[in-house]
Amino acid sequence: MKLGKFAVSFARDTSLGVLSGVKSALTGSFEWCAKSLSEISETPTVNGTRLGEFLKDAGKSLGEAGIKTEEGLSRAFESTAQAMHTALEALSETESLIQRKVFENISVSSVVGESFAGMITTSEIQASFRLEGKDISPEEVLADWKKSGSKKPILCVPGLFCDEGLWIKNGEPSFSEILIKENYYPFYLRFNPGAHLSENGAKLLELVRKVLEDQELKNQKFDVVTYSQGGLVFRSALYSSQKEGNPLSSNIKKVLFISSPDGGSYIEKVGFWLGLGAEALPVFPVQLVGYIGNQRSEAMKDLSHGIIREEDWKEGSHLGRYGKDKYFGELDEIDAYQIYSFVSEEEGDWSSWIGDGIVEKPSLTLFSDSVFRKKSNPENRVKILKGLSHYQIMPSAELREYFLKIFLGK
Repeated sequence: MKLGKFAVSFARDTSLGVLSGVKSALTGSFEWCAKSLSEISETPTVNGTRLGEFLKDAGKSLGEAGIKTEEGLSRAFESTAQAMHTALEALSETESLIQRKVFENISVSSVVGESFAGMITTSEIQASFRLEGKDISPEEVLADWKKSGSKKPILCVPGLFCDEGLWIKNGEPSFSEILIKENYYPFYLRFNPGAHLSENGAKLLELVRKVLEDQELKNQKFDVVTYSQGGLVFRSALYSSQKEGNPLSSNIKKVLFISSPDGGSYIEKVGFWLGLGAEALPVFPVQLVGYIGNQRSEAMKDLSHGIIREEDWKEGSHLGRYGKDKYFGELDEIDAYQIYSFVSEEEGDWSSWIGDGIVEKPSLTLFSDSVFRKKSNPENRVKILKGLSHYQIMPSAELREYFLKIFLGK
């Protein structure tokens, strides 16, 4: 695409340069000839003769031809410039479309990450605040927050395969509409969903720290809602801030974790074991399929265990991480709540394994008793929905009711 744009730009500059040169040469030539013939027709030996009249008329005609030639070449110059400009605009639009569809594709990035096998770039998504479908800086989101007049900032952290559209497009009314109606200002975030959870946690912490430098926001406390893997990303940010000795918990009011896979996801576990088994078979085509299958994003690999710390994916083998600790006290000082769903209406062995269709029950409930219900008002800390899948919980009326009850006492 860059080569195409260069070729069109080169053709434009060359064409316009040639046209400009031709225009200058021709109009100059016509002007010189017209002037010369007019001067000759005025000489004493020719003036008043039929030859003089002929030369005068010829000079006048050449002058008019020069004017028309200049006008015609000017129009050609403008048309060529416009055509080349249109071509460049079309190429830029195509480049932008490819960028959005391929290199900024949330689904591709979620599965493959930033590159395939470290060789082919598949994603250029950067962690950022989002507004009207575009990345914006901390300064821009702060300006928009101040313009809104809202004094209730809320951080919206999406999960795997998601961006800010998760909050804006799901349900009637959407979660975003509920927030705005209650005078919240949603700080929407987007990450490269294929990066390590700890890397996205560090990016989240960096972005939040930047907006907290603002004098007006420094005195405010954020509410937070997270969905799915976004809960692990937020916990990773809390852990990092705690490790730095500057805990983010002092800037947080309430947090709602929606379908957080705190113990990992069996979907990723199954994918790992199938890929590992295929690579181990002494049949090259099957090994190749296993190798390709194991080129999953770093986020998906972390999701196999629910890893939120950098040291846990940097040290040891994939298999060795199954016995790692999952909790590090990051929610001890947080007014935190959780809501999740089960596909089945009834308890049973299969329903425990299937969980919400993406995350198994032991993972969804990992911290229910050990963390959430150990806080004050334990009866309100955990909400369980039945008959809803991982993706059906977001547009559900029950989720909205629980949010309004916990955050606003409605």
